[in-house]
Amino acid sequence: MDWEPAGKNVDKPKGRKRRGCLVAVVVVVALFVIAGVSRCGGGGDERLDWPTSGLATMLPKPDSDAGSVSINDNETFSADVDNYSQEQFESYVAQCQEMGFTVEAMTDTDEFDAYSEDGHHLTLHFYDSLENMDIDLEAPIEMGTISWPTTGAGSLVPAPTSTTGSIDSDSSGFFFAYVGETNEEAFAAYADACSSAGFNVDYDRGDTWYSADNVDGVSLRVEYRGFNTMMVRVDVPDDADASPETSEPETTAPEAEAPTASDNSTTGGSSDFRATMDAYEAFMNEYCDFMETYSSDSSNIVAMATDYADMMSRYEDAMEQIDAIDENSLSADDLAYYTEVMGRVSARLLEIGQ
Repeated sequence: MDWEPAGKNVDKPKGRKRRGCLVAVVVVVALFVIAGVSRCGGGGDERLDWPTSGLATMLPKPDSDAGSVSINDNETFSADVDNYSQEQFESYVAQCQEMGFTVEAMTDTDEFDAYSEDGHHLTLHFYDSLENMDIDLEAPIEMGTISWPTTGAGSLVPAPTSTTGSIDSDSSGFFFAYVGETNEEAFAAYADACSSAGFNVDYDRGDTWYSADNVDGVSLRVEYRGFNTMMVRVDVPDDADASPETSEPETTAPEAEAPTASDNSTTGGSSDFRATMDAYEAFMNEYCDFMETYSSDSSNIVAMATDYADMMSRYEDAMEQIDAIDENSLSADDLAYYTEVMGRVSARLLEIGQ
């Protein structure tokens, strides 16, 4: 897809909602699955009641009475508009630009992506064969001064030059952060630094992303997300060699020797608990793969309906097991693993724009 930049006034951190807890992940997935069903069925049966509060007030009302609003608060707005034409989509894009969404704007025949001056991020998708438009608006991330970790997964990569950002997840096996005050040139320099630091195995690089492993199998992905914001993600596999900082905690094993709280959890102990979390993560990855295919191949929606029905059945089973977990009853080790898995799932959802 060929994007045409239409403005480079990048002064503030990029807007992107963080979803780091179980409840948020479940709600987001459920909403997007429901939206998928609506498109598979052709849509147009619901009346679009445009909100008069929340982030919806920052956008023009579409010229259609068919559709639905799935999320509308001060952090996120998401809506589907049915019975929409290419001409209406182009007109709506122009109206959004008139309302201030012109920073780092990227336009195509079926997509529009831009920021407002204060960092709100708008994404529009148009599906010609479905006569449908998706609207997603997200508030800016609240960033502050961060200290790059000296232990855990984050310590395996160089510290960025900027100390402004937000660290969403920081553990021995997973790290996810947004770094502000980082333009495209600073992103490229950071990618070079990561490569020099050993993250150059099986690398893949583009103008706005860099991904690679190191010799120990640790995976890194860095992305320039727009609006002077960079995303940094580090995944440490279970069998990877850890840094000296992350290997030291193995000498302090008393917590693992006495997982009394975990013994009382509904998952039946650490072994069963990890199996539950692993199964949940595997399913969520499959869900994300499904949604990526769905978004990139709208001509195959009918054929995907059967897969969707099977996925929803498995989704309900997975949610029942996850909902049964009492976080307060987990041991320190199990709680740490729970946090890692939920962080990875949240990051994957963010990667596909959900």
